[in-house]
Amino acid sequence: MTANLLSRFTDNVGLGGFTFILGMLVIFFGMSVLIFAVAAVGKALNKAEEKKTEKPIENEMVAVAPVSVETSSDEISEDIKVAIIAAVTAYYTESGAKNEFTVRKIKKI
Repeated sequence: MTANLLSRFTDNVGLGGFTFILGMLVIFFGMSVLIFAVAAVGKALNKAEEKKTEKPIENEMVAVAPVSVETSSDEISEDIKVAIIAAVTAYYTESGAKNEFTVRKIKKI
């Protein structure tokens, strides 16, 4: 019975038309499944990332490591050095990134 229906359809539309329509349907449904799968994985990863990251407290005091001052011929004032270190610390505190380095020496280039 199914072969009879298929042969009637292919007689009217032709085998090429049938193949075209079947191919379009397979591609449409396949792409839909992929889109929904990628969206689901993205939502799951976003939820996991939200659980990991904690919102930083705005008025939190940040401990700054002491800086050893080396004297050189360029002589940058200590106020400028402290301002640079404070700016770097504020940047990393505000962006939420982990500060993996310490400022040891500042010199003019």
